[in-house]
Amino acid sequence: MSSVMIGSYNIHMETPMDSGELWKDRRENVFKVLQDYDFDLIGLQEVSGNQLRDVGTLTAYSYFGNGRSFDENNEYNPILYKKNKLDLLQAGTFWLSESLSYEEGEKSWEAQHPRICTWGHFQVKATGEEFYLFNTHFDRRSEEARYHSAKLLLEQTALVRESENPIFIVGDLNGTEAERYYVKLRSKFVDVVKKSPHHIGPMVTCTMIGFDHERSWDHYQRTDYIFASPHIKINRTQIITDQFNRKYPSDHFPVSLEATF
Repeated sequence: MSSVMIGSYNIHMETPMDSGELWKDRRENVFKVLQDYDFDLIGLQEVSGNQLRDVGTLTAYSYFGNGRSFDENNEYNPILYKKNKLDLLQAGTFWLSESLSYEEGEKSWEAQHPRICTWGHFQVKATGEEFYLFNTHFDRRSEEARYHSAKLLLEQTALVRESENPIFIVGDLNGTEAERYYVKLRSKFVDVVKKSPHHIGPMVTCTMIGFDHERSWDHYQRTDYIFASPHIKINRTQIITDQFNRKYPSDHFPVSLEATF
């Protein structure tokens, strides 16, 4: 049996308006979180091209993932994985749209931006065990888009579920547990933080207003999740709240899962 450390982390896209919170000021602290918590694989969200090039300097990891568009608003949801522990057997990207493809004009379900899901089929080198990871970022404006995105995820994972290989879904879903998308995903997958026998940290992950290092956790929301196949053994979960010089590296907290399958 294999244990893996899986994560989800919205690192906040590079934005010139974020004075004092520019990527160059946060980059090493984001990377320190990835290295200190020793993730075997992690899905990142809100990654610009420049940030993706920096991610490529993490020598312990390989990464993959296409951008969501072909303009200055391009973002990536890359998956990083430890190349000494895991082999990548297959990978792909699909858009959260009615056609599963990029939409040039009006977006499906009144979404504000094009959204994607990056997925990978992995094998543990030491044991040969296989599993899948889907990494996504739902639309912020449209609840309808979030619901249909969850339906698409269930459709895209249906054939994989038949193989009985473990499946993990990670991402910034831009909504709370009260929404339809959450109920839809819970119909087939387990919310690992909710089911964890040993959870560390708060139950919230995001300010929803950008950087605010003094904001009470009572004013945060939970928008970042890890879901897993029901037969996965959840060992422990954590919402990571490390600060550096009293600042968080992002306006989202990373979510981590140690699981056995």
